[in-house]
Amino acid sequence: MEHPDMHDVIQLYQMRIGLLSASQRDKLYQAYDQGMSPFVIGCAILRTSQERRRKNIKGQHKRISFNYLWGIIQDWLAKGITDEAAFRAYWQAEQRQRAGQNGGKNAETKIRRQVFGRDYEYKKREPAAKGFFSFLDD
Repeated sequence: MEHPDMHDVIQLYQMRIGLLSASQRDKLYQAYDQGMSPFVIGCAILRTSQERRRKNIKGQHKRISFNYLWGIIQDWLAKGITDEAAFRAYWQAEQRQRAGQNGGKNAETKIRRQVFGRDYEYKKREPAAKGFFSFLDD
């Protein structure tokens, strides 16, 4: 049975990366059950898609596997990045570190740039009806 909160995450994966097998879907549900919010799982999917796009631009046409995504999820779980606030703090720290490595050029501009709402916005779904065929319950 599909988790209603994870419906958008599954669709995002299939739009950005490809089809999910049953075992891969179960792993995403496992991350959700461990406390990771659908928003953070969606951000991990976008990060995976971003890496594939970056490799393609460099001419390294490599297929990014589900294991790459699972590695990101496991790393974020270990660091305690399970909700939107923790993710935003982590991401801003990453941007500051990258800006520092680039000599501080345009550091403030990069840090202020917010792409969260444009790339992925999670909206909690209403729970499904008790029975799919309610007319049979009578």
